[in-house]
Amino acid sequence: MVDVWEILSQRLDYASFVPTPLPDIERADLRRRGGGRYTVLKNPHGDNGAGRYLRLEPEDLALYELMDGRRSVQEILVEHLERNGVFALERLARLSSTMRMNGFFGEEPPPTYEKIRAVTAKHDPLTTASMWLRRLIVWDIARWSNADGVVDRVYRTVGWLLFTRVGAAAVVVFSLYGLVRWFDQTRVPANQLVTVNGSYVIGLIVLTFLQVLSISVHEAGHALAIRHFGRRVRRLGIAMYYLFPCAYVDSTDMSLAQRWQRVIVSLAGPFAGVTVAAACTVVADLYPGTLVGEIAFKSASLLVFQFVLNLLPILELDGYHVLVDALDAPFLRQRALAFVRGQAWRKIRRRARWTRDELGLAIFGAIAIGISFVTLVLSLLVWRSRIFVAARELLSIGVVGVVLLALIALVFIGPLAVALAARGVGAARAAVRLSAARRARVAEREMADRVGLLARVRFLAGMSRPALVALASHLRVEHVPAGGIVFAAGSVGDRFYLVRSGRLRAVAPDGKVLSMMIPGEGFGELALLDNTERSATVEAMDDAELWSLGRGHFNRWVKDRYEIAARIRADRAERDALAGLPFFKGLSGQELGRIAARMRTRRFADGEAVFYAGEAGDRYYVIREGAALVTLPDGQLVRRIGPGDGFGDIALLYNRPRTATVTADGTLVAASLEREDFVALVKASGEKAGEFRARTAHYVGAGLGGTVASA
Repeated sequence: MVDVWEILSQRLDYASFVPTPLPDIERADLRRRGGGRYTVLKNPHGDNGAGRYLRLEPEDLALYELMDGRRSVQEILVEHLERNGVFALERLARLSSTMRMNGFFGEEPPPTYEKIRAVTAKHDPLTTASMWLRRLIVWDIARWSNADGVVDRVYRTVGWLLFTRVGAAAVVVFSLYGLVRWFDQTRVPANQLVTVNGSYVIGLIVLTFLQVLSISVHEAGHALAIRHFGRRVRRLGIAMYYLFPCAYVDSTDMSLAQRWQRVIVSLAGPFAGVTVAAACTVVADLYPGTLVGEIAFKSASLLVFQFVLNLLPILELDGYHVLVDALDAPFLRQRALAFVRGQAWRKIRRRARWTRDELGLAIFGAIAIGISFVTLVLSLLVWRSRIFVAARELLSIGVVGVVLLALIALVFIGPLAVALAARGVGAARAAVRLSAARRARVAEREMADRVGLLARVRFLAGMSRPALVALASHLRVEHVPAGGIVFAAGSVGDRFYLVRSGRLRAVAPDGKVLSMMIPGEGFGELALLDNTERSATVEAMDDAELWSLGRGHFNRWVKDRYEIAARIRADRAERDALAGLPFFKGLSGQELGRIAARMRTRRFADGEAVFYAGEAGDRYYVIREGAALVTLPDGQLVRRIGPGDGFGDIALLYNRPRTATVTADGTLVAASLEREDFVALVKASGEKAGEFRARTAHYVGAGLGGTVASA
């Protein structure tokens, strides 16, 4: 019986996967301008026979060469580690995943995610409009993968002549002659670029048609150059370009060629155009003043303009690709623009030194931005001087003219309008996301503050963070102005309160101030726990912000949890016990609660010293369980103290060394209050340490005796 789970486990086990590249993968080992090497692989079966390409760095190539169809991933990693001393798990995972996605191991996986994204994009009106408008500009009608047959026939018929020394020289000389003659013809008043027989409308239509033809000539030059270097035209197609048919070629296969060959392929398109421009110039010379001569001049003008435009290295056209290949600087335009927008300004402000590469990026980026601005200005000038006139002429025709004008506007202006609208919507969405993220961060900080404040409440100590987060989500914000009443004595206890800011005080019905609450403290839990009335009135001394928890949530998270309810009652019992100590006589319940919250319990074994005489006095102790012996430095026993007794208070008041040794008599459990916590509590109460000492002076030398007090 077949074990499906075992089969799935084996197939999903990446370590046991045996990467087996296809046997007919093409490989080209190439050299960078600076001397480094890289490799380009081609899967001739990928993308429905058009081919898939993959560029490998030397580190990737070392792993690829170990993929012999016999080694598993685990074995490749071990072999690579033994050869190169590098454990390249992440690099191998990335390489094998990329090769699989591009079909280098066989069948390509279906583009599921791309299809999902395409379906999702159709629900966006702007995306849908942009897709339809893009079809009006470039609509792919038909295409052929590896269209070497057509290109090869043209190349063998006449194209090969253009790549011989004599043919190339003839093309250059003829092109220069045509450019000179074209400049002479531009000075002839009868040669108008935009109008035909005085009509701007007909002129624009003719120019659009000629532009499509010039693009086809341009692409044919690229195709012949690709064939000359023995590479394939990856795709040849026919598309509707601005509502007119034109041909195009895909030159990706040149990525397996040398840099200088890629440069020639990039130059072949513009030079094919300027060669045809020279021929059109000759025709214009032969038939001056005729419609044929006028059309020939317009064709030559467009081809010359295209030649110059394509050789500008600032625009991402052929001249740019020539520069990128010549300098071996991929993504030059993107890197330059990013550098000018960001790092360049920082270097200028800091007056930092510039490297040669940074200077080149800055110059290229600045020129690109400048030319883009100049192009925009020229477009506006052309609109005012030519297009606007043509639009008025179309409107004067009638309905047909309006339809034509709308179609022209849709094709030429529509994409720009949609792009601007998409940018606007994108900016609005980004602003909304940014605002939502800011609100989320504020809410997150608010929640962290609430959780932090709840975690400092003594009876909630030990509560898990998820429980504290759930409890914090139910807190309600309340603002109480100075002098305002939070609740009055005798009212029903319905909420527990936490002080976030401001000070409050509890006042007894007879007007006596019982305690003061400061930020970080809570109050009102006992009335909720015991379902009793409020025993005091709480009023705000300053403008205060409180977080309150209603009875229902308090019962669910606090009262119904017996360990927390017991802790609240234990805190109350501990406050009562502290109130019975002479040292804490006269302190309010709130002050006693603060002291109890900062006391730490420790267990001492029989005979273990709590502290020795002469040590620095750093804390005060209260015995919870057991007993302790107090002895002088000479070993004389002073007395035995038990539960409820305190010792070491002088260390808190006067910071003196210990005058006696305290040792556990049996197992001893004692709670201690550190001097730092004591000082912080005194400061929080608004009372000075000297005032506290004066208030507790009645205890020193009394009760337990001076010796114990000094300890």
